[in-house]
Amino acid sequence: MSTTENRPPSRDAGSRATETPANGAGAPSRVDVSALRDNLHLMVLEARRQLSECRSMMHERAEVRTAAGSLASRDDYVDHLKSVIENHCFEALASRVVARPDADLLRAVTVTASNLERIADFAVNIADQLQQLEDDTLAGSYEPAPFFSAVEAALTRIEKALFERNMPEALQICRSEAELDELYGRVYRRIIADLDVPGRPKDLVTTLFVYRYLERIGDSLLNIGEAIIFAVIGEKLKIGEFQALRDSLEQSDVDVPDMSELEFEGIWETKSGSRIAAIHPASSVPDGKWVIFKEGAATKVTEERDALLQWAGLAPGIPPRVYSYHRHGDKASLLLEYLYGDTFQKIALVGTPAAADRALVALVTALRGIWADTRQDEVVRPHFVSQLQKRLGSVLTLHPEFATAATTLGSVRHPGFEQIVEDAAVLDDLEAPFSVLIHGDFNADNIIVEPDGETIHLIDLHRSRRYDYVQDVSVFLVSNVRVPETDPQVRHRLERVSLAFWQWAREFADETGDEMFAARLGLGIARSLLTSTRFVVDRRLSREMCLRGIYLLRQLLAHREQHGSDGLKSFELSHDILRF
Repeated sequence: MSTTENRPPSRDAGSRATETPANGAGAPSRVDVSALRDNLHLMVLEARRQLSECRSMMHERAEVRTAAGSLASRDDYVDHLKSVIENHCFEALASRVVARPDADLLRAVTVTASNLERIADFAVNIADQLQQLEDDTLAGSYEPAPFFSAVEAALTRIEKALFERNMPEALQICRSEAELDELYGRVYRRIIADLDVPGRPKDLVTTLFVYRYLERIGDSLLNIGEAIIFAVIGEKLKIGEFQALRDSLEQSDVDVPDMSELEFEGIWETKSGSRIAAIHPASSVPDGKWVIFKEGAATKVTEERDALLQWAGLAPGIPPRVYSYHRHGDKASLLLEYLYGDTFQKIALVGTPAAADRALVALVTALRGIWADTRQDEVVRPHFVSQLQKRLGSVLTLHPEFATAATTLGSVRHPGFEQIVEDAAVLDDLEAPFSVLIHGDFNADNIIVEPDGETIHLIDLHRSRRYDYVQDVSVFLVSNVRVPETDPQVRHRLERVSLAFWQWAREFADETGDEMFAARLGLGIARSLLTSTRFVVDRRLSREMCLRGIYLLRQLLAHREQHGSDGLKSFELSHDILRF
């Protein structure tokens, strides 16, 4: 089941006001952070002191061995402070119910302490490398001052950013990583060029290690900054995602006076790697506007933006509105309308039969209009077997037991799993007599039904294209089948909806003269049954899906062998294939 960008959470789903215990242990308590703050202050001071000594060592060779020994001896002190802080945080989180904002702060403090300890380790590493240099002046000749200035500035911001939940300061800490990366890039290029000059390769390589450790300090500072952002907004966002969200909001008409006033109702990650969040102003802001933020690979997000705009032109109100689109490097982000309601699948699972019927009528009415408006009389080959073959590796990675070998029983040879799929490639000559604009990932949880039960929306449209409508029909049917639900009554509800949709699609095919509908639907269902097993861990259900998919392929191949390619018009597909 794909995670979708408009999965409506409850209003309380992500509230930061409290963190309610599962055992009902009582109201959450606040945490006294004064001791934590004191110990973290000592860690920051020690990290600054160690880096200051490293800075001096790069210019004053005589102090190197003494200073290096001093840094190494104080390493245990830093480790001790980190342990004290972590123990304090873990004890607070484990011993009582902690208010959500305080719990987020404690988590951020542990991340900060861990990364400060790592920064101190890098300082010791730098001192060790400086001791290896034969040329006293070499490391200092590559202008280390900007590195140390950037690190010092970031370290001085940590306490204010963390304990005052100061977003601008947190962002400045994050940006130090990019600054250090840029500085390191310049030094790296200079040292590589100098390596072409004979004379001191060992010292040059050692110096490169020194500056590499300075660059790695930037990674730790980035971890600290992102941990503080988490403490401020209550969700784990990388700096790139945060900046993309801020830019998207600035380019839209969504009125959010301050990023720290946002609340996040859950962050999801799709199978394609996109990150999705439902966002709204803090609960203190009355009637705050909810939006959906989606960030991921630029190609896929751009495809989705284009598809949303195309669908909006054809069927206004069906897709969510696009408030803004922002591209940043190889990533892109969308700010979308938040759609209230339930997924079609949820209604089919737990809704009343009347609610499911209303939703189905709304769905097929919308589809009929879209397919009629976008129909083009052109032959289309859906290539279902080719689609299956592209995903076969992922299927067998999760279910290697599917890869059965060929067997012989008497004089009858039974081909193995992969051979059956390979043989089925001849079925890819099946054609649809026309094309329509399809959804492309028409799972039942990519359909949102508004509270009135009669208005539907489609989401996750990045695979939308002109194609065979049977692709959407088969995907929808199998999305109901693959739900890991064993309750007979629930199964009956899912089958009831699926068979009603199947019957409507059959009538649509008859009206449009689509004589190969049953054969293509059988092949599409086989494809979806088999490819969907890569997301189904349940062995019983996945095996059943695999067996039915293979059964359909063999039935289609046998019918084609007996009646020829054109004879597939007479292929009959039983509804029993969807009764699990």
